[in-house]
Amino acid sequence: MPVILRLRSIVPDLPQMAEGNSLQWSFDKRIKLLGSDFYKKIVLHHPVLNMEYSILCHQIRHHFDHPKQINAKQVIGELQTALMLAQLLEEIYLNYLVVPREVERLRRHQQIYKALLEDMAGMTFLPEERIKNPEQPEFSFAQYIRDNTAQLNWLRLFLTRTKRFLNFLNLVVTGSPQYKEFVRLMDFYTNPFFDYIAWCFFIPRLTTNLFLLAKHSIAWSDVNALEQELDWHIRFQAQIQRRWFELGNDLVWVGVGLLNCFVLVGALAPLSFYFTMIAFAFDVANASLRMFIELNRLYGVQNDYKKIYLACDDDVTKNAIEEYQHFLKHRIEFETLRLGLVLAGTVAVFWAMCLALPFLAANAVIPFIGAVSLIAIWMASFALTRNLEQFRPNDTVEKPSGVTRFGVFAKNNNDQVKGDTVLENTADLPSDDRTSLRYG
Repeated sequence: MPVILRLRSIVPDLPQMAEGNSLQWSFDKRIKLLGSDFYKKIVLHHPVLNMEYSILCHQIRHHFDHPKQINAKQVIGELQTALMLAQLLEEIYLNYLVVPREVERLRRHQQIYKALLEDMAGMTFLPEERIKNPEQPEFSFAQYIRDNTAQLNWLRLFLTRTKRFLNFLNLVVTGSPQYKEFVRLMDFYTNPFFDYIAWCFFIPRLTTNLFLLAKHSIAWSDVNALEQELDWHIRFQAQIQRRWFELGNDLVWVGVGLLNCFVLVGALAPLSFYFTMIAFAFDVANASLRMFIELNRLYGVQNDYKKIYLACDDDVTKNAIEEYQHFLKHRIEFETLRLGLVLAGTVAVFWAMCLALPFLAANAVIPFIGAVSLIAIWMASFALTRNLEQFRPNDTVEKPSGVTRFGVFAKNNNDQVKGDTVLENTADLPSDDRTSLRYG
C-alpha cells in the first residue's frame, strides 16, 4: 500500500504485519519490541501519520459507501494498512505522547479492522486481543479546557464586539440623552469585566498547555519510562507540534491584557490601543504561519507519493498510489478552504480594528463602520465555520453489516466510531480543527 511504502522510506525497519505468508497478525507484537531509536525517528512524524491515517479512513469509508465498486483485494490491503497505522499510532500515543483518549479511539478502530479482516481475508488474531473491549477513555481535563475555550470564545467575541458597537453608536447618535445615559451606566458596570475577560479568558488553556509542555519535556518522576528514553528535545518538539498555535495565541493576548490592565494606565493609557493592534497583527501572522505549516505538510506528502509513483514499475501499486492521491487532493482542498477561512477572517478583523486608529477617529462614523464590520465578520465566520462541515471528508470508521469474504458492505450506525474532536482558535476567530482524526 502507498502509505506503507512512504512510511518505510522514513523508517526502513518497520516490521511486517505477519510472518511470511502467514495469516496470523503479529505487527502489534513486533512494534512493542522496537527500541527507542525507532521511536526517536517516528514520534516527530506523528502529525503526518495521523493525517495519512485520516485520509486512508476516508478512502475506506468511500468504498463502504459504494459496495458495487469494491475490489476485495484492494480493500483488504487498505484495511491491513489502516490496522498497522492504528497500532503504530496507539503505541506512540500510549507510551511516548501519553494521550489516553487517542489510545482508546484507536483501539476502537482496531476492533473494527480486525473483524473485517477476519471475515474478508481469513486473518487471525490472538484471542485475548480480539475479544478485548476497549475501556472508556478517562476524563481529560486538558481537553475539556481546550474544547470549552474554543466554544465559549464565540460568545466572548460576540459580547465584546456588541459593546464596542454600542459605544461607537453613542458617538454617532448625538441627539438622544437617554441613550447616552444608558451607555454611561453600561460602561460603568461592564468596563472592568471586559478589561479582565480579554486576558483572563485564556489563562486556563495557557496554564494547561505550559504545564503539559513542562511535564513531558522534563524527566519528572511520574513520566512514562519509555517516554524518558526519548531525548528531552524530541519530547519538547513533539509537545510543541501539538500546542504551538494555542501557546502563541494565548501568550500574546494574556501579555497584552496584563499590560493594558496594570501598566498602561493613567497617562500611558492611550498606548494600550497600539499594543492591542500589535496583538491583532500577531493573530494574522499566527494564522498565516499555521496555514503555511499545515498545507506545506500536505504538499510534502503529495510530492513524496509522486516520487514513489515515478520510481514504481508495478501497475497495481501505481493504481493504488493514484487512488490515494485522489483522496489526498480532496483533503488538501478542504484544508485550504478551512485554513483560508480562518486567515481571511483574521485579516478582516485586523483591518476593521484599524478603522479605530486615532488619526481616523476624528470622524466618529469611521470607527463606527469598523464596529459594525466586526459584528458582520463574527456572523459570517460563525455561519461559514458551521457550513464548512458539509465539505469535510467523511472518515468515520464503522463496521458495515453483512460483510462477506469478498466484501459486500452496508451501513450499520450502531457500530459507528467517530474521530476525535479537537478545537483550536485564534483570539478572534475560533476554528474547528477537527481535521477528521487528530493531527498536530
